[in-house]
Amino acid sequence: MVKSTKIIALIKQFDEKMKSTLKTGERIEVDSAVWNMEALQNYTYANPDTAVKDFVTIKTNYLINIDANGTVLLNDVQFVYSQMATQLLVDYNSIQSDEKVVRFADVALDSIVGSTAYLSTTLGFGFNWIMGGYYWGFYEDDDWIWGTLGQEYGAPPAGKCDGTQVGVSDGSDELQWRLNNPLVVLNGNYIFTDLETLWARGTDFVNENYDPRLYMGWDYPEDNCLTNDTLTYYLLEAHDIINTYDYEGGLRPPNKSFSNVNIIDDLKFLPDFTGQHYHLYEVTYGIIVLLPPHN
Repeated sequence: MVKSTKIIALIKQFDEKMKSTLKTGERIEVDSAVWNMEALQNYTYANPDTAVKDFVTIKTNYLINIDANGTVLLNDVQFVYSQMATQLLVDYNSIQSDEKVVRFADVALDSIVGSTAYLSTTLGFGFNWIMGGYYWGFYEDDDWIWGTLGQEYGAPPAGKCDGTQVGVSDGSDELQWRLNNPLVVLNGNYIFTDLETLWARGTDFVNENYDPRLYMGWDYPEDNCLTNDTLTYYLLEAHDIINTYDYEGGLRPPNKSFSNVNIIDDLKFLPDFTGQHYHLYEVTYGIIVLLPPHN
């Protein structure tokens, strides 16, 4: 809490500077600007502990002038932060649900070319509230098609193996919302800072028999049916991989905590001109900062 209080004080100082109308000519390191813009968005807008069933990320790019010393004008930072805050509201309103929340904002310095720094913000939104267990189990009839190629471009979810629930969900969706909403959560209000996103698929993590621990398909081009027992296996394996530190064989970076996961349905082409469906896990981690109670 002592460390968190110091971080909150820094965020509030930056917030005051973003609200100032004075043109001071002050310059700050671009890395500091990125950290502060990310932290302030999370402090102002994010509710990472809200239980939601569905999740989506939206990325937007920005530009800012930078000098040879790697510093940027604070007034330029104000302008870019204002753009980010406006875009956050636009993206939030674009989600067609009355039950929605900002889970995180990840600001990155993507590159520097000459006197221009290229930034991006990846916003994570959750929608459709749920009340869950750790984790919600799979029922006997929870047999789902593995996933849906092109779902991110509007293809309707493939549904259950019996042909029902088409357009509602699929195997990867069922895993994703459970992983994002465990019962055991940190008590109290908090935000994430220093966010980073890592990726994993079944070939990255195998068991003692060298079998993939995350879904890798078989019998391509058939759309595999994942039974409730198979989905339970992938759920528990994904939980272990996501929450185990990388130096112990998992994906989790040192000193960071799990924020969200987005499971992408993808296709790997093989040398024999066949293919293999698989789940690509896009996992976001960050440093938890506890928030004092609001008055």
